[in-house]
Amino acid sequence: MKVLNAIEDRANLPRPPHCASEELLAVCDLSVDFRSDKNHRSSALRKAGFTIAPGEIVGILGESGSGKTTLASAIMQLLPSSAQVIAGRMHFRGENLSTLNAQRLREIRGSTISLIHQSSDVLNPVMRAGDQIIEVLRAHKRSSSAAMKDQVYKLLAAMGFDNCDRIFRAYPHQLSGGQRRRIAIAQALICKPCLVIADEPSAWLDPATTAKILSLFKELRDLSGTAFLLISHDLATLSVADRVLVMYAGEIVESAPFDEIQSDPKHPYTRALLDCGERSFPPQNGGSRQNRFPCIPGQAPDPSEMIPGCAFAGRCSDRMEICDTDRPELIDISARSTVRCFKYAERD
Repeated sequence: MKVLNAIEDRANLPRPPHCASEELLAVCDLSVDFRSDKNHRSSALRKAGFTIAPGEIVGILGESGSGKTTLASAIMQLLPSSAQVIAGRMHFRGENLSTLNAQRLREIRGSTISLIHQSSDVLNPVMRAGDQIIEVLRAHKRSSSAAMKDQVYKLLAAMGFDNCDRIFRAYPHQLSGGQRRRIAIAQALICKPCLVIADEPSAWLDPATTAKILSLFKELRDLSGTAFLLISHDLATLSVADRVLVMYAGEIVESAPFDEIQSDPKHPYTRALLDCGERSFPPQNGGSRQNRFPCIPGQAPDPSEMIPGCAFAGRCSDRMEICDTDRPELIDISARSTVRCFKYAERD
């Protein structure tokens, strides 16, 4: 399968009939709380809002605990019983996801919107890998067994498997962690859904395989109009994204095209996060081990505490007095970029 250039003009590419809308997914002011009991709750998401257009690749960047996985689970209507959507709405192709019944959700999941789970242990241990991919096809498409098997073999080849027949017939315990991860990704891609939510898609994969998977994502976007929501703590994994949302403590603190996030991050948290990624991991020439594990000083706020000011204030090198008392709103700093920081409010 030939991978098209990522900068090719996609406006002239035909869109699938089921992706005709210019606004595929719209999340507006979404807030999610987790409750441990009647008197204790933790805020996992605070007024998160964004849209995804057909054929667009959007990345979400942030540390563990920033709310990225909660956001994915909320969109898929797979939040645990301890979680509750307390505000906001989510519309997918014009339908309010929060009001859909169980049957309609089963029709959508895997067919027009699919999720690549962060965990690599989502496969059925007593079913062959190929059969588990075919089961997704069988649940949503009508085709002969031979045609479905042919589709699976082609997808396995596109994902970098050399011996597709062996992989198809193998049980999960006969595959490596990286191979199982690719089978789980194949389950999410086999129906060519309108939107794929990929939670840490590079987990368990070596750099070469990661590059191949990301190239496959771009090809599906360019050929089929598939949109992607890529979730990662690593900016390199989001290199195929058109734009990136940066999350911290359950909030979107910055949104900009990938190139701008990479070359000129605006929010202090984004700068600190990228600075950690640029530092050399192992000590050089027998140097000190004190900086072996790059990190942002301080800790993220306790989600059960109500913070009056900016959630990042306690770790921010640009902290101002107003940061401790007022909560910043998202500010438009260009036609395509927003940031949640008082520095830019004062500049305006």
